[in-house]
Amino acid sequence: MTARRSKGIPFTRPGKGDERQALVRLIRQLARSRGPARVFADFVELASLAMSNAVDKTAFDVREARYHEISRGYTREEFARFPEMLGLLALAMKETGFDDVLGGLYMALELGNARTGQFFTPYTVSRMMTLMLLGNEPELPPHGFFDVVEPACGAGGMVVAMADALKEAGVNYQRHLHVTCVDVDLRCVHMTYLQAALLHIPAIVVHGNSLSDEVWSCWYTPAHVLGGWGLRVAQHRKAGDLHPAQSA
Repeated sequence: MTARRSKGIPFTRPGKGDERQALVRLIRQLARSRGPARVFADFVELASLAMSNAVDKTAFDVREARYHEISRGYTREEFARFPEMLGLLALAMKETGFDDVLGGLYMALELGNARTGQFFTPYTVSRMMTLMLLGNEPELPPHGFFDVVEPACGAGGMVVAMADALKEAGVNYQRHLHVTCVDVDLRCVHMTYLQAALLHIPAIVVHGNSLSDEVWSCWYTPAHVLGGWGLRVAQHRKAGDLHPAQSA
């Protein structure tokens, strides 16, 4: 590995395959005076805000204001680490392929223990559940795509596993999969949105309560917006042409 010094926190360029460890190190460095839970939450929210505002203008002003509000909690040198974190996450997901990278990072930082016992399903289990749902040779429904609803999405592991299984079966998930994810925990909303966005999965991630049908905000991935999925999904659901794989 090579190192580069800069004012403030030193930056270490990771070797191939070391992106996750480098990401953990950066979060822990920033967490010395704040705690890892806050830094992790700020990281996934900042990345989600930036991606959302690049394609979705419906909530632009509110999300831009929130972005700047978070930024004021860090020095300029500290704040410069967040784009580096996003780059490391993108590299980790590229090197790993399909995996619940953020869920694993969350557990590596021991944030589950810090938040009243919140744990995420291991990716291998999510993968097995998805294969049980889809079968070895998934058949596209008549309307041409799988409309999947995940009512308690966590970090988005099931969403990633669904895309993984479809790709392995020879189905282009970017064209034939749309997911709607819901969670009451805003941090989980950002984690799911970020992973789905980086994998270019067409998705709506809802901060809401699946039991009470409350909705507080909606996050549309770039693949959803740029692919014109809003109209496509609305037409499908209006027709009531549902598929057994609607719920993951």
